[in-house]
Amino acid sequence: MSSIFLINQLKEIETISDQQWLNSLGKRKKKELEFLDKDREPSRIESMDKDTYEKFYGNIKYYKATSLSKVYVDNWVKEECKNRVFLDYACGNGGNAIKAAKYGSELSIGLDISRISIENAKREAKKAGVNKNIYFIQADAENTMLPDNSIDVVICSGM
Repeated sequence: MSSIFLINQLKEIETISDQQWLNSLGKRKKKELEFLDKDREPSRIESMDKDTYEKFYGNIKYYKATSLSKVYVDNWVKEECKNRVFLDYACGNGGNAIKAAKYGSELSIGLDISRISIENAKREAKKAGVNKNIYFIQADAENTMLPDNSIDVVICSGM
């Protein structure tokens, strides 16, 4: 399947109205969406004092314990994405999709239920200079609407 065809499919998925899409989600997914949008809103994070930020996002013990896993994932992305269509499933702010685009994926796609996460990911991809071979879409991870056999490599890490 060509990347151009896949990008057209992604654009088609985006044309589904927000209201139609939201109405298709069950109660559990709507709660998840609300939580994630609130958690990842940049203005909320920027307004926190240092102690509050550390309480919610600065768990040094956790990040120290997971540092080896992060290195492993980074290396795996680098090795597996080259010239392939890469999906960062439940991408959050798009970190792995951005890495895949930097490492030479044919097309890197990030998919997440959170609109805020997708906006953050698009902004970060632009800052990283990889907005040409990357595409972020807000979608339901249990019903991605992606065409069958359109993805070569999938990662779901850190969710």
